[in-house]
Amino acid sequence: MGPTAEGQPRPVLSVGELAKHLEGEILNCPERSEDLVESLMVGALSVDSGLDYFGRKTNKAVITRGDRPDLQMAALETSTKCLILTGGISPMPIVLHRATEKGVPIITVKEDTTSTLKRIEEALGS
Repeated sequence: MGPTAEGQPRPVLSVGELAKHLEGEILNCPERSEDLVESLMVGALSVDSGLDYFGRKTNKAVITRGDRPDLQMAALETSTKCLILTGGISPMPIVLHRATEKGVPIITVKEDTTSTLKRIEEALGS
């Protein structure tokens, strides 16, 4: 997402399109569903500081397990268009509060992180 090395634009999806394709639920900030996501990052077990890692890309969707509030909070301190929480786990109230303050929609999905990433790749291909 964003320009490719050859200068060709990469496909982008809106927050709402991501939620629809993933059969996810937008928990907050529905007015931001038209915002465009230019890149994806997966929050997994990382040895880097979350801020350093998530600061590498802008206007991104961050896909991470619903039980990782540390990664979710770090992502919210960078240029994030939405959080996609996997595993059918709702965010902790502090994460939901901070996301709402920042105007970052949280999408919850039932599938695991790997399956969610595959579904987004399918959406980009269509």
